[in-house]
Amino acid sequence: MDALQCLYSRVSTRDFNDKPVSSADVAEIVRAAGAAPVGMCRYADKHLTVVKNEAFFKAVTAKTPQVEGRREAPFYGARTLIVVSSKLSDAPAIEYADAACIVYAMALAARAKNVASVYLWGFLKTVRADEKLLAALDLPEGYSPLSALAIGYTDEELKLSDAPRHTLSLNEVD
Repeated sequence: MDALQCLYSRVSTRDFNDKPVSSADVAEIVRAAGAAPVGMCRYADKHLTVVKNEAFFKAVTAKTPQVEGRREAPFYGARTLIVVSSKLSDAPAIEYADAACIVYAMALAARAKNVASVYLWGFLKTVRADEKLLAALDLPEGYSPLSALAIGYTDEELKLSDAPRHTLSLNEVD
């Protein structure tokens, strides 16, 4: 699959099966984070945490509102989570953009390896507010979890696409 087909074929998965992602694939997906653009090249201010702890997943799921007809939010049955954390500046903003770019780079790497993924963000507010959950991430001092990517496999076919699924409004200024 070429780069554009990988971009066009990336989808969010919200129903993962129990098949674990190999350590080699997790390592390659995490490695892709280093290809993401980061403001002012501050990669040293970023941190990744790979979570496979079932107790953590259960504790967060218990505190997350559920949507009827979907597998348990926020992880949807995924057994691997990659949390992107950052040191925060006095007026945090770029750190969130950096985290988004890092998650997207990993999501594309996952798709290229035929691993399903879903970008997660909302549940981290709960984690940041709960000392026990935050401590479970074992983050370096001064880091805050900003975004995450759940990865795994799904019983649904990950289809290839040669075109984007959505179109954005556009104007040109000459």
